[in-house]
Amino acid sequence: MATPTTGPFGDLPTAPYDPPVPPHAAGTDVVQRSVRDFPETGPAVGFAVAGTVLHDSEDLIVMMTVPGSEMAGRGGPRSGPNSRLVAPGDWDGSYELSAWRGSTVVRAHRPGEPWSIWRWHDGTDWTPRWYGNLEAPWRRTPLGYDMQDWALDVVAEGDPATDDWRVAMKDEDELAWFVDNGTATPEIAERITEVGATVRGIFERREGLVGADWGAFVPPADAGLVTFPEGWQELRP
Repeated sequence: MATPTTGPFGDLPTAPYDPPVPPHAAGTDVVQRSVRDFPETGPAVGFAVAGTVLHDSEDLIVMMTVPGSEMAGRGGPRSGPNSRLVAPGDWDGSYELSAWRGSTVVRAHRPGEPWSIWRWHDGTDWTPRWYGNLEAPWRRTPLGYDMQDWALDVVAEGDPATDDWRVAMKDEDELAWFVDNGTATPEIAERITEVGATVRGIFERREGLVGADWGAFVPPADAGLVTFPEGWQELRP
């Protein structure tokens, strides 16, 4: 598989920390940020979500975000597909703060892989909703984890152990729009599509984290909402 490493959907536009940031302890409140080189500002945080570490090791990172936890996205006109704020020049440099809604989401990522697997827990059990988010491999920071969202995603519904399991792609229109508007080259989009096919295959075959036991990552019943740390929007706090 050819993993994108350059271009607007390539690796993070900031250098790794030296020395590297060690794994965060379970229970640590963190912020996960999508970082991209924007034409309006240069390298900057595109969106961010606060959460709590459930597990962090060299082989696996797991974090959760409970309802009410802080989120932030870029502010400005939404002239992209389906009124999304993705068009070059749309961002006015501000951030719109909000809160995570719905059920608690748990994101699991194996370091080095250009995707993460998401599940939702309603306080009683896992919901039938699954998500494969295509992104640059996570990089630890003193505040949490940085990645870079790649627009294309995989969605699944049901129980992977039964015949009601359904898998599909999401946001293919957004990736095509990026190519049409020159934000991403056809070559980068093709490589992202290849990653999407890989992740879809993992879901369809119930492999990796999709077929794993998530019992150790059930959100604690007393988990509280998390707010952003000071300096969350700074790339080098």
